[in-house]
Amino acid sequence: MRTLDCWDDTSAPTAGPRPGETGDRPHLSEVVPARRLETPAGPCYVVRTDYPVYYHYGGRPISGASAASGTSLATLSRDEEFREASLSRACFLDTETTGLSGGAGTYVFMVGLGYYDGDYFRVDQYFMDDYDEEPALVEALDAALGEFEVLVTFNGKAFDLPLLDTRFILSRKRPPLADRPHLDLLFPSRRLWGLRLESCRLTALEESILGETRVGDIPGHLVPEHFFKYLRTRDPWLVKPVFDHNRQDVLSLAALAGVACELVESYLDDPPPADLCEPLDIYGLARLYHAGGLHEPAARCYRAALDRGLPRAFADRAGLECVRLLRRLGRFSEAAGLCERLADAYPRWMWALVELAKDLEHRLKDYGRALQAVDRALGLLDSAVEPALTESLEWRRARLARKLERTLGTHRHSHQPSAPR
Repeated sequence: MRTLDCWDDTSAPTAGPRPGETGDRPHLSEVVPARRLETPAGPCYVVRTDYPVYYHYGGRPISGASAASGTSLATLSRDEEFREASLSRACFLDTETTGLSGGAGTYVFMVGLGYYDGDYFRVDQYFMDDYDEEPALVEALDAALGEFEVLVTFNGKAFDLPLLDTRFILSRKRPPLADRPHLDLLFPSRRLWGLRLESCRLTALEESILGETRVGDIPGHLVPEHFFKYLRTRDPWLVKPVFDHNRQDVLSLAALAGVACELVESYLDDPPPADLCEPLDIYGLARLYHAGGLHEPAARCYRAALDRGLPRAFADRAGLECVRLLRRLGRFSEAAGLCERLADAYPRWMWALVELAKDLEHRLKDYGRALQAVDRALGLLDSAVEPALTESLEWRRARLARKLERTLGTHRHSHQPSAPR
C-alpha cells in the first residue's frame, strides 16, 4: 500500500503528551504495534498485522474469498458489476465509532482494512488518537482506499459506509468508495443461513458457520465507552481490546465471504456434492439462485433440499417452486414425477395433485393418469369448505373425461379392419 510507505520509523509521537497522559502510563505503541503515519493533514496511527494466506479463522481458511468466481459474487450480491470482479483486489472493511446511531456527531475513530497481498492477508488498522487527528485519518484512508476495486463489509451499506461518507464530506473530500462494487455480507448471510439460525449477527455467524468462538472479546456496544475513557485517561490498555475486536471482524469478513462463495459455487455444476450442508441452507441457496435467474442450479437445490429432509413448513414452497422451474426448463416428466412423489409423501397437499393433473393433461397428454389425480384430489376435498376449488376440479374432470373418450374412440377406430372391396 502506498500510504504505508510514509510510516515514520519511530513509534513514539513527535508531539507533546496529550491531556491525561502521565509519565507512569505506557504509550500506545508500547501496548499495540502502532506506527505513526505522517500525512499532509498531520499524523495518525496505523497497526499492521500480516497473516499467511493459509491461516484459518475458526475452521475456515481466509484465502477462500480470493478465488471466488464472478458468477458466485454476482449471485451473492445481486449485482452484475461483480461478474467481472475479484475479491483478490478487494478491501474488507470494518469501522469502530463513537456511537451506534450514526449522524454527523458520530466519529469514526478506527478503520480496519483487510486485503490480499501476495502470500499474505494483511490487516491495516487506522486509528485517530484524538479528535484533532480526524483530518489525518481521512487523508490516510483516502489514499489507501483508492487502491482497491471492490468493497466487502458486514452491514456496511446501512452503517459503515454512510458514516465514512459523512466524515469525508465534512473534511471536504469526495467519498472514495461511492463508485465501488460493494458486497455487504449481511444480506446474503440472511438469505443463506437466516432460516436456520436464530441470529445473523457477525459473531453468531462466526460461531455457527466458521466455528470460531471469541474469548475475551469486547462487545460492540462497549467500544465507544472504551474510546471515551481512553481520551480522558490516555490509558492504551483501554483501546487494545478494541484493536483486537476490529481485527477479528476483518478476519471474519474474509473467512465468511469465502464460505458463502464456496457454497454458491458448489451447486453451479451437476452433480452437487453428497453432503454439503443443512437442508435449510440448501433451500436458502435455491432461493438465492432463483432470484439471480440461475434456474438450473435453483431446481437442483430445491430437489436436494427436499431429498435431505427439508422441514415441512418449507418443503411446501420448495416443491412448488421446483415444479415451476422444471416446467420452465422444459422438463415436464420430471415436474410431474416430483408432483406425484410429493402428493404421496404429503397426502393433504392439494396443490401437488392439481399441478400433477395439469402436467399430465397439457404437457404429457396422459389423460388417464390426469383423471386419476383429479379424482384423488376430489376425494380429499370438502366441497362445503372449498367450493371454488371443488368446482374447478369438477370442470377439469369433465374435460379430461371427454378427452379420454375421444382418445379411446380414435384409438378404437384406427384399429378397426378395413372393409373388403
